[in-house]
Amino acid sequence: MPNQDKIIEEATQVGHQYFIDHYNTEVEFTDHTFMPKDLSHNISLSGHVKNNKETEITILIDYDTFEVQTAVVPKELLDQKIK
Repeated sequence: MPNQDKIIEEATQVGHQYFIDHYNTEVEFTDHTFMPKDLSHNISLSGHVKNNKETEITILIDYDTFEVQTAVVPKELLDQKIK
């Protein structure tokens, strides 16, 4: 696997931009997990909405292409999703 720190940094930027673009929300990532290589080339970033630690979010990003695979967000964020 290429430099993990570089992957984390780029995935974090992609994740931040995703939540701004899709939910008009700034987030803070507090943890990351690399999925097993034999299953997928994804990194999971988890954290919360900025200034609201109760509103937890998670995003799964392919670290080969840096495309968002899925995002797990609470209902209050889903309700404000930008179409």
